[in-house]
Amino acid sequence: MDSKTMLDCSWVDGDLLLSILKAEQHGSEEIKIVDFNVEAATKKGDNYASEMYRADLEYEKDGKLVKCRRILKVIPSGEIQRMIMEKNSIFPREIAVYRDILPKIHSLLESIGDSTSISPKCIFTTDDPKTMLVFEDIKDAGFQMVDRKLGLDLDHSKLVIGKLAKLHACSAVIYQSNPAVMDPVLEGAISTNPERQDFLEFYRMCSRQVAQLVKSWNDPTYNHLLERLENLPKTIISRGVQVYTRDNSCFNVLNHDDVWTNNMMFKYGGEKSVEDVLLFDYQLAYYGSPGVDLNYFLNAAVQEAVREKHWLELIRDYHNILKSTLEKLDYFGRIPSLEDIHVEIIRKGFHRVNAVLCLLPIAFMERTENAEMDVFLQESEAGQAFRKQIFSNPRLEGILKRALVQYNQLGYFD
Repeated sequence: MDSKTMLDCSWVDGDLLLSILKAEQHGSEEIKIVDFNVEAATKKGDNYASEMYRADLEYEKDGKLVKCRRILKVIPSGEIQRMIMEKNSIFPREIAVYRDILPKIHSLLESIGDSTSISPKCIFTTDDPKTMLVFEDIKDAGFQMVDRKLGLDLDHSKLVIGKLAKLHACSAVIYQSNPAVMDPVLEGAISTNPERQDFLEFYRMCSRQVAQLVKSWNDPTYNHLLERLENLPKTIISRGVQVYTRDNSCFNVLNHDDVWTNNMMFKYGGEKSVEDVLLFDYQLAYYGSPGVDLNYFLNAAVQEAVREKHWLELIRDYHNILKSTLEKLDYFGRIPSLEDIHVEIIRKGFHRVNAVLCLLPIAFMERTENAEMDVFLQESEAGQAFRKQIFSNPRLEGILKRALVQYNQLGYFD
């Protein structure tokens, strides 16, 4: 059985879909659903923080038949996942970004004649019968996913870095005039908040698994790293808290904070040339140093060879677009220099440890029936076997070996 069929779609009924249609058409009563079909929109392993459903709808309005497609992003049904989502206010955070922040960003860009769309439009949110966000299906506009196991080439990376620069610039302008709008995103994913500790075990588990993996290599070249890696589970959270500690004297922005291949879709033109990208999934959005997004994206989404050869070029591209957008929007703060951006990347550099040791193994993972975060977080035999399977991927080994040496030289394991 295709793992895509494992999600239960039966709870999505005509009444719910009718309420969605009426909400997006401002309460119009002249709507009647003629037919609909609902299926899972993602497969296991594609998305751990939500469940995605695709609804094909045919409805009658003013005597005419209309067809449309909607994407429902729903709080996970897994017990551990759902508890973590609720305790960490993950969905309320994302709803606030789509409802209160992204429309302001879109308006700012329009005001300077920039037609850029950064993210899909959220058209409806509800908590009944489950907490969810509803979107137009951007596949209808020609957008598609890329293979998360391959990473992004230079052309794809440049598109994403440009969207990040505009997202960051507009958010800094918004904060100047309306700082309260950023209140829901002031706390980072790794925090000392006692109510937000549950998911942090994920980072410890990943670092322990990396230490076990290095030990299994039986390669004396890495013996000097073993003791430091075995100590990493004790320090990874405190170092992560430093990444998410905001310095209000520095330049701060709305970070997407989960910029990897599964949270973006691309549109292609003639001869498969990539033309556009839309970013989605703002569940971890955070207002702080741009170094958070830049470290994560460049290390978790960009192909290793592209990152090594074009690191400086991509950062300069980011700064050029950031600076130009801030100037056009009459930002009255100090616009960061290219050197300032490099300093922020260095200041928040430990975030690349989280990107490579915790996210990249999942990005490289092959789809399996047990590809669920509930299983990953278990101390059961199934959980241990799943983690070992993910981190033992042969395609990951070379990247990890090079990264571990570099991160040790940078002092991330001290």
